Amino acid sequence: YVAEHYLGMEVEHREVYKDELKDFAECGLCGTAAVISPVGKIVDHGEEICFPSGMEEMGAVTKKLYDTLTGIQMGEIEAPEGWIVEI
Repeated sequence: YVAEHYLGMEVEHREVYKDELKDFAECGLCGTAAVISPVGKIVDHGEEICFPSGMEEMGAVTKKLYDTLTGIQMGEIEAPEGWIVEI
């Protein structure tokens, strides 16, 4: 949602297959507490798939997503309707 609606990126919602990962420039995992965390390497049965942009620091796209998501969490960027609930 954030990539498409806040950053104007073209987004595909689909399964990603392992053989596609070698073509990725960046990889990240997201969650409420983790926000978005870069992935530097995936190891599957001894096979390593590396994402150089995640080894030392966040890549450019991951950083934009992180900044936008934390901006929403901190109230610096307007949140999508229904994302923030006052308790």
